[in-house]
Amino acid sequence: MDQAKLISLKVHIILGLVIATAVVLGVYVMGLLGIHAVWPAFFIMISFFLMGADVKNLPTIMIGAVAGLVFAFLLVTALTPLQQSIGDPAATLLLVWIAVFIIAALGEVLPHICNNYAFAYFTIALALIPYIVNEEIAAAVKGGVTDPAALADVAAKAVVSNSVTWGLTAILGGGAVLAVIIACITLLRKAGVLPPAEAGH
Repeated sequence: MDQAKLISLKVHIILGLVIATAVVLGVYVMGLLGIHAVWPAFFIMISFFLMGADVKNLPTIMIGAVAGLVFAFLLVTALTPLQQSIGDPAATLLLVWIAVFIIAALGEVLPHICNNYAFAYFTIALALIPYIVNEEIAAAVKGGVTDPAALADVAAKAVVSNSVTWGLTAILGGGAVLAVIIACITLLRKAGVLPPAEAGH
């Protein structure tokens, strides 16, 4: 292995140690806070590195993430009334079409809100919400709740609670993990352990 490859390997090993340590610490701290669905935080981190690790992209990534969660929340909130009006699957398909159309069509006008990050978070949230709602309803029924209105209230609270938690996890959790990674990399560069940013790493 030539010298350039050895230097590159060293750099990537150090970066790997920094990122892996920050991720594990993030999972541990969020677990202490009772947050076990940590995917919103780490999708922020993944998106950051996929976009070249440029801090200028963070507002677009984070705003897009929250926008995607909001789109999913609004869809689920509107779904039941629309189902009662036009039935299913028409209601579900119509709302998904509207949300996807807005995200795809308004990207040029609202790039911070309607972007790939919004679409990713919208998709994941939409996949998880039914599972979470079913779990909460099952737990409520097991606890003796049988009134349809009460069960609907349980479902609504689950949607609101998880949507807010995911949003905060994305912004605060993802932001904290990235801050640790960026701070460590900056210190290592100043110490000469890692090459400067302009060196391409």
